[in-house]
Amino acid sequence: MTLPDIPPMGYVVLSLGIVWMFQMLLSTWQMKRFYGRIARLRRKGRVAIGKAGSAWRLRQYAVVVVNKQNTVVAVERLSGLTIFARLQPVEGLAGRPLTDLVDDAVALPVSNKFRLALKDAAGYLVEDPAAAAKDPESKLRAAMSTSLSR
Repeated sequence: MTLPDIPPMGYVVLSLGIVWMFQMLLSTWQMKRFYGRIARLRRKGRVAIGKAGSAWRLRQYAVVVVNKQNTVVAVERLSGLTIFARLQPVEGLAGRPLTDLVDDAVALPVSNKFRLALKDAAGYLVEDPAAAAKDPESKLRAAMSTSLSR
């Protein structure tokens, strides 16, 4: 059996297509693991996901779980360059009030970038029913106002 007569550029395009499909499969695998973990965390309370960083710099994702009293139950971090990155628990934040994650005056045992991801997640969990009825994005702006004013 002989290979068909394909120009060299055809092999390059074919190779790129195969690599792209492999990347899509691995990304799907990572998303299934991530959302499976989120489903398990939802059993503990309300969950919000925040992110910090950009496409050009390493992104960090924060997953914050709070109970009905707005006390942090668990915090997990997703950070890494490969699809093998997984959520890792962050120690020292459980038991704190949700407002501690938004307030810059409170010292937290995390990096500045991860703190931004925590603020992003906490902004979705801040409860203000009157403001939310008028403007759904007002909760986030209110929660983030302390960080933007500094």
